[in-house]
Amino acid sequence: MSASEIRPPQAYAAATGAAIAGAELQLRKLRVCLSGHEMLHLRPVLLQLQTEKLNASQKLELEAFQLLDRAANLENVAEALLMPAKSLQLQAQTEQHPLAQAAAFRALHWVQMRMRLHHAALDSLARAAELYERCALPELVVQMKAARCRVMLSAEMHEELRQFCATMLAQRDTLSPAIYTTLLDYSASASYYLALEEGDPVKADQHWSDCLSRRVQVLQCTRKFGLESQECVALLNLAVVSATREQTSDSRHYMQQVYAKYGNDGYWEPWLHLCRLLIQCAEGERQQAWQDLLSYDATLARESLHPSRLREISLYAIRRYGRRWGYLEQALQATIDQVAMERYYKRELSTSLGETLTAVMERPQLLYQNALLAQHGTVLENSLVQRNQELQQTLDSLQREVAVRQAAEAALQTAHDRLEQEVRERTAALEQAMHSLMQQEKQLGLSRLVVGMAHELNTPLGNARVAASAITEQAATLQQTVATGSLRRSQLDRVLDDVLQGGALVDRALYQISQLVDRFKSLSGEPAQEVASRFDLSDRLRYCADNWRPPLHKRGITLTLAMPEQLWLVGYPGACQIVFQHLLDNCLMHAFARRTSGNIVVRAALQEHTVVIDWIDDGCGIAPEHLSHVFEPFFTTQLGLTGTGLGLASVHSMVVSMMRGQVILDSTPGIGSHFQLRLPDGLDA
Repeated sequence: MSASEIRPPQAYAAATGAAIAGAELQLRKLRVCLSGHEMLHLRPVLLQLQTEKLNASQKLELEAFQLLDRAANLENVAEALLMPAKSLQLQAQTEQHPLAQAAAFRALHWVQMRMRLHHAALDSLARAAELYERCALPELVVQMKAARCRVMLSAEMHEELRQFCATMLAQRDTLSPAIYTTLLDYSASASYYLALEEGDPVKADQHWSDCLSRRVQVLQCTRKFGLESQECVALLNLAVVSATREQTSDSRHYMQQVYAKYGNDGYWEPWLHLCRLLIQCAEGERQQAWQDLLSYDATLARESLHPSRLREISLYAIRRYGRRWGYLEQALQATIDQVAMERYYKRELSTSLGETLTAVMERPQLLYQNALLAQHGTVLENSLVQRNQELQQTLDSLQREVAVRQAAEAALQTAHDRLEQEVRERTAALEQAMHSLMQQEKQLGLSRLVVGMAHELNTPLGNARVAASAITEQAATLQQTVATGSLRRSQLDRVLDDVLQGGALVDRALYQISQLVDRFKSLSGEPAQEVASRFDLSDRLRYCADNWRPPLHKRGITLTLAMPEQLWLVGYPGACQIVFQHLLDNCLMHAFARRTSGNIVVRAALQEHTVVIDWIDDGCGIAPEHLSHVFEPFFTTQLGLTGTGLGLASVHSMVVSMMRGQVILDSTPGIGSHFQLRLPDGLDA
């Protein structure tokens, strides 16, 4: 029996058979929809109703269901729908259309739930249930009670939700098949998230068992009673649960049923994508599965249209497999992100609770006003004195509302001023922290520079001291022998030979020290070291390549040049040659240190008065944690072995300081490195 056939006597007259037209039958389909997702299947009904001839109540009810459809679409901003929903509800209340007012409360409940105003959403459902009870529609009253499950799940009241579902399921005879299936589904969802949150494996297994059995019951009920939209959700939930429990074959089975019956394009696709990732983690290649899972979670974190439950399951998977595979840092970060999400939602719950308390405080006054409006409809022809009294009461109510709004505006201004003060204080604290951090970075760089220089100078200085000590000792022995007159020629030859070797060792040590000092001085990049001149860079590169090819051939390394026949610029040819030599040495000592083959590609071209040189190798690459330090003096991963840590530092200094250019580095471990030098050609000057 439709809502228009049974109406309260004070609101409606008896309905005739002619009033129950096709429009009323279409509206009945909308009233029994259980979720916002069902509106996707009922949009043809909304379009059909727009062409029907509707009375005032039906027009408002249709407008409310259209608003509900917009609220269920995550692409629409919920805050922008709040005031239209409230205005529609007030209009239906003023014009005394209870069915339209109930539909407006249902739309308002969806908006409030998306804004996480859970208490207000529960209140809207309660008001809708009261209105349907006035219209003698008990099935819709039960439906509004069951709709609380969606709000409780959104508010993460999982244990309370399970108990609420158990209480309603105990009244099986009063429930329609659709509502009974919905309660089973929400009970299973509560067990699912309780299992995710449970730290005790035994208790968690019990929750998983309850969840899976409920999900199977839901699927059986949907197929038994022909609930197609709920069957899709049931298959989707079974696929997610099976994938989470690493029952990969079952998960694939349910996913195939979803695709076979409902296609590939729908609101379920993000959930099925998550299932595929969980299956990949359970049985795929570990490294690739881990990277795909992290990338998927990063996408969820950036995009606000995805449900928060997706992110929660994704973070659970990261924590689970991170602990299993040894990625403890990412697992810890996932835990931190989970805690941050929970804190954010708790703050939203606190806000919604405060707003709901305000709404509860205002409800008696609204009920009182509603009673006055109803009375006004029946005594409209009474005396003018009575009408003036009613107008006076309305004026008093408006004055109280103005006072409340003024107090709210004052409180808002105070909060705004306090927030601005906090922003200024935190900005000052941040600037102080940044200053301290910069000072620490400078001290760290200076310390690394001093330590590196000392380490590199200690070896040749030590060798020189040992050689000098040996020469002094031999000289003292020779002097003593000469004084005693026992000097022999063979002994003199040995002493001279030792002195010559010691002198050579001292000379080599001093030469090494001189080389280190020269390379260290090159970091200054002073152009006074070389006079700028106009030269052909292509010719310079070909000259260097001819000298490099014999040693590169012994190492199995192929050098390829790609450049024009002539490439003129005004600069420092000697410094350029030193830069190229440093880049080659970096390849030999680091990129191809443990390899017997490789490729180096050098490209040069002129781009709008800028000479661009690309030096590319397919060596071992540079670790991400080292990329920010490779141009620092004395930074090397082979300190004390082959590298001094001055090569790339000299490259950066000469290109940036001396040649007024840029050095850009891009490197991927296992693939290779790409150095790009950008030099002004200086020809127009």
